[in-house]
Amino acid sequence: MIKERVARAVDTQVEALKAQSEWMYHNPEIGYQEYESSKRLAAMLESAGFTVDRGVAGMDTAFVATYAGTSSAPVIGLFAEYDALPGIGHACGHNIIGTGAVGAGIALVKAWPDIPATIKVFGSPAEEGGAVDNAGGKVHLVDHGFLQGVDAAMMVHPCTNGNQVAPTYMSRESIEIVFSGKTAQPAGSAHEGINALEAAVMAYIGINSLRQYLKPNLWIHGVITEGGKAPNIIPDRAVMRFYVRGLDENDVAETAERVRNAARSAASTTGATVAFREYSKKYMSLLPNAPLSTAFRANFETLGRRVDTAGIKPRGSSDMGNVTWAVPGIHAEICIGDPEVIGNTHSPRFAAASVSEEGHRALLDSARAMAMTTVDLIQDPGLLEQVKRVFVQAKAAGRK
Repeated sequence: MIKERVARAVDTQVEALKAQSEWMYHNPEIGYQEYESSKRLAAMLESAGFTVDRGVAGMDTAFVATYAGTSSAPVIGLFAEYDALPGIGHACGHNIIGTGAVGAGIALVKAWPDIPATIKVFGSPAEEGGAVDNAGGKVHLVDHGFLQGVDAAMMVHPCTNGNQVAPTYMSRESIEIVFSGKTAQPAGSAHEGINALEAAVMAYIGINSLRQYLKPNLWIHGVITEGGKAPNIIPDRAVMRFYVRGLDENDVAETAERVRNAARSAASTTGATVAFREYSKKYMSLLPNAPLSTAFRANFETLGRRVDTAGIKPRGSSDMGNVTWAVPGIHAEICIGDPEVIGNTHSPRFAAASVSEEGHRALLDSARAMAMTTVDLIQDPGLLEQVKRVFVQAKAAGRK
């Protein structure tokens, strides 16, 4: 049975996959600087017979690896991430994500060299929007047309909240707010200055006051990243960065405008000027695909992983959301430990857990589950048709 063969093909890669994940853990690279991680992952695919295009979509560390089987269709996409967080490394487990996707791709072509399909592994940099400017590698890939012709796409993210096949990820807009004022000596000539920090603090308070009026499932969070150089100089520049998140893109856009209005009001009151910038790509909410999730769930369960479907709450944002609005796709999650023991994502303990025994098991199971689900999509044309039909219906319904 081909599904059993591809699962066994992951077993033949155990040491190589664990070594790659551990190398990434010990050598974390933040978004758009993942030169060595990208190079190593692409080289693994190239050695397995994939043709690799590097530096795609205007990103030095992005790649598309393609294996052309005996049929040009269907085209199945597997997404690799490999950027780390500043200061705490792979505390989101992208070493598992990147290595797992590569392991799945290699397993498919090793076990099924005459596969009647095209397999693409997308190397997508800079998913972590707070780490670097213009983050969102998958958004760039979508915008540059690299998802055209892809029939279905998938990825697996490590977590601590149970194994899930249909998590809820939110739309997200980023807003950088820059106040400009005028320096002066605060003890002697404050009346000649315009305090940009004062405008930022006033705006922060105003934005915070919006929270009690937000609809359910809307969030605002932010920081002041610049606020002056010394207490005896009235700051002429202050910078804030905010995220607005929610399940509905329209609600997010409306709330983002309210954030900007609070900043405009603070600027008007203090005499400062204000400018806005989207410092990270807009991430869309995940568009669910029940048939694809169901197939993935069956494979998770075959591997002995119970899927948690109770009380799934919104969990941050991902540029995989943009992929799921371009082609049918899922963003599954695989558990690597108890949050009481290893914390949650974006914590140093989670980073360490990514290369623990449980982290390695999750890495291998994510590769197996993606490869096995790919086999389902290829061998069952009815399933793939259903996946496509649900995608078209959900997109037309505008489910946000």
